[in-house]
Amino acid sequence: MADAAVAYKSRRFGVFAKLAAAAAVILGTSCSGPTKPGPPPPPTVGPATPPIIKSIAVPASRVEAGTDVPITAVVEDAETPLTALAFQWSANVGTITGNGTNATWQIPKGIKFGVDVVITLTVVDTYDAVVNNVVVKQQFVVPQASAPFRVHDSEAEMKELARKFLVDLFGNTSVPAQACMVDFADVCANFGEGRNHELEQIVRHRAEVVLTSSQVLNQDVKIFDPPTFGTVHTAMLYTGHPTNDPRISSGCGDYELTMVYVGNRWWICESYFNEHDLSFCPGSTNNGELAQALRRILGRGK
Repeated sequence: MADAAVAYKSRRFGVFAKLAAAAAVILGTSCSGPTKPGPPPPPTVGPATPPIIKSIAVPASRVEAGTDVPITAVVEDAETPLTALAFQWSANVGTITGNGTNATWQIPKGIKFGVDVVITLTVVDTYDAVVNNVVVKQQFVVPQASAPFRVHDSEAEMKELARKFLVDLFGNTSVPAQACMVDFADVCANFGEGRNHELEQIVRHRAEVVLTSSQVLNQDVKIFDPPTFGTVHTAMLYTGHPTNDPRISSGCGDYELTMVYVGNRWWICESYFNEHDLSFCPGSTNNGELAQALRRILGRGK
């Protein structure tokens, strides 16, 4: 009996010991509090690379003012479709409008000198980036300029060259003969009515005639194809007198100037007085000594 009682007590003690150990574990856990969660993973965004402007197609030859000029760009972006990019077009002169990779440039007629035009395209790509564990919007801003192209209003430029020569230079007796040749092309120096011959005529004219006023009555321009050669007919009314006769008289007629396009601009090639066309002249303007001198000195072939 004694042995049975000992065995019974031993079994009960083992059970109590296991219950105490389990209670200790439970109590120890509840005293330390619940386990805290770890920090959240950082936000992620996709890759982002700037767009590439591969080319901007502009005219390869000169353009006339007043015409619409199409401009085309080739743009690539590895992650962003072109429709999600912003395109900003600009030009150093004139106006340009566009939406996307295509644009149109124009400058109104009336410019008197040629100009080099440069088109600039700026592509803006807005993308997501992670800054201090926060997703923010950032931008790639990629500008690129085109090759320059040349623009003229040839008719206006040729008219101005003719006016400048006939009024400001030849038409002003105080201007030396050599200074009158500033807009004559060297490539035409030895033409029949070219630069050298024109200089000789003006030297003779300065010696024999004094001009007191000059007036443009009419101008007509013709440009041939290809557009590197043209003519300007300018009806001029001059007043003045021979150097040995102070009596004022007038001379009127058509002055024909041929012009060539060389080195990105128009130049005067030849100039002569067309004594056969007096259709623009007022009556009684070619009866004096001045008219006779103009015909004698400046007439074609003189």
